[in-house]
Amino acid sequence: MIALLNCGLFSLGKSTIRGNQDSIMPPKIAGGGYIMAVADGVGAYDGAFDASQIAIKHLSNSVIEDDLNIGEVLFAIKKNISKLSESNVSFHRAATTLTFCYINQNTLHIGHVGDTRIYVRKEKKLIQLSTDHTQHQELINEGLFTKKELKGMKGKNTLTSALSKAVDLKYQEIHYPFSELVDDEGKLDLYIMSDGAHYFWEKRPRFSDNTLRNPVKFASSLQKRIEKATPIDDYSLVAASFRVS
Repeated sequence: MIALLNCGLFSLGKSTIRGNQDSIMPPKIAGGGYIMAVADGVGAYDGAFDASQIAIKHLSNSVIEDDLNIGEVLFAIKKNISKLSESNVSFHRAATTLTFCYINQNTLHIGHVGDTRIYVRKEKKLIQLSTDHTQHQELINEGLFTKKELKGMKGKNTLTSALSKAVDLKYQEIHYPFSELVDDEGKLDLYIMSDGAHYFWEKRPRFSDNTLRNPVKFASSLQKRIEKATPIDDYSLVAASFRVS
């Protein structure tokens, strides 16, 4: 049995003039568990917000079953985004990242495209479960450079995959048994962040143990940190704590 204990979230724009291109989905009952997501519209192209909204609306309106096919879900979203240009030619390159997770009876299922990230709390740390689709990460994956060697070089935020008519879809599908993620108290704490949020988390990846274990407090603390430092991009978070028994 899975029970939602609490949830913390925010989704705000870098500036009020530009608006917010991100879209979020709080934990929602689906199938035998819950689904939640964050989509970050690629702001360099027209239709970014429309693309992120399509991704979230598709997940929200889909009938989610325990045998969820992540590839089918992502290709269906890509198809819907591709239709945007039929009504507005300028939306030809509309794109969004998307990270979602489905928690069912005994497994965490993750679908991931782009540089939005999902983390799980393990003791007093957040462990990143997804892998960024960026130029820097590809160079690291290929063993050509280390993260330290790439520091300061261009390409850190250049996406190599997104949900878009103009881009071939490359996605990450991950499945974790609860036995690898649930703590000794039977809790599972998950955090999905757009790059405008995890940028500030990774600069100083620590809060008090009490804050890390409470998504509501985590969301409040991270939002204050971002706004105190001045946002570099739209910033979104969906964090949730579940009881697994």
